Amino acid sequence: MTPITRPRLAAHREDDTGSTAAPGGGFSGLIWLTWRQHRWALIGTLVLAAVLLGWMTYLSTEMTDLYHQCHNMSCPEHSPQGARLAGTSVLVRTYSYLSRLVQYMPMLIGVFIGVPVLSREHEQRTLLLAWSQDVSPARWLWTKLGLLGLFVAAVTAAVAVTSDHMEHAFANVSTGSMFQHETFMNTAMLPLVISICWFAVGAALGAAIKRTLPAVFGVAAGFIGLMLLVQYRYPTLMKPLSAWRQIGAPDDGLLRDNALVVKGGRFTLGGGDQLSGLYDASRHQLTGAELDRLCPPDHGAGPPLSCFADNHLQQYIEYQPGSRIPEFHLIVGAGYLGLTAVALAAVWLIVRRTNLSAG
Repeated sequence: MTPITRPRLAAHREDDTGSTAAPGGGFSGLIWLTWRQHRWALIGTLVLAAVLLGWMTYLSTEMTDLYHQCHNMSCPEHSPQGARLAGTSVLVRTYSYLSRLVQYMPMLIGVFIGVPVLSREHEQRTLLLAWSQDVSPARWLWTKLGLLGLFVAAVTAAVAVTSDHMEHAFANVSTGSMFQHETFMNTAMLPLVISICWFAVGAALGAAIKRTLPAVFGVAAGFIGLMLLVQYRYPTLMKPLSAWRQIGAPDDGLLRDNALVVKGGRFTLGGGDQLSGLYDASRHQLTGAELDRLCPPDHGAGPPLSCFADNHLQQYIEYQPGSRIPEFHLIVGAGYLGLTAVALAAVWLIVRRTNLSAG
């Protein structure tokens, strides 16, 4: 038996690890191989997605019913429906848990589906056997990434649609904005795009580090770091609009329809030289001491808002109107797709330069 024929004979044995055993070569063999290697991660993902979809659908139905009971308006705070939407209610806490799970789903996909694509082959030293068959390393790579990527896309597309519906249902019955970070990242097709991105990044880290556990930590650290960066920077991806708002004036409607306040909109009370966030009629920002002199506190309860209105005090705000949400989705999604392309190119270059004799 020559060294050339030995791997081909071994390919017909069933290995308990499922690393390279296949009933034949070609595309059908790669499909079987992909399923054999990743079946438990795929089954676990399907089960988790099914539970998540069912739970989000149920919650969306409950919140839609509350919205209709409140005559298609936000429910009053002291109504029975409003009590079910209080911050400590089971309904709101369940919604918060599900939203957080959707937000972290891409990291789980990167860890359990993306990283093992190549890291496990390196750890088990099965690359020599896998790439000594009729299928070239490049075809082996793109077929596996394509099959797993299609699975990730199908599952996360269903999650994205259901999550978007749940977030809109909750926004209807609450005072929250669809532009807030967690809600924004869970709507439209961002869960799909971000999941594909971290699947590709996981595969790239697994190929580069060649060890599963360090690559897993790399995915987790990268995901959290990028999530915090996006949370901090996404409100300024487009230049915000600005406006002056007079305290006590009728609602001008600027912050309706899911607008996001980027700067301003708050003021602080108390003496001292600290800026209060309020401006006088000449648009000079008042310090805490100046505000106290203009509107003295009422028995420690703070100055009455009527005093602010009488003195024509104003606030300066910078904001993003809710009409820009689709544009922001496109900008953020394009950024994640760009990172996906970089990760896939990195995987391809690493595979091209992998020394087969190293296993």
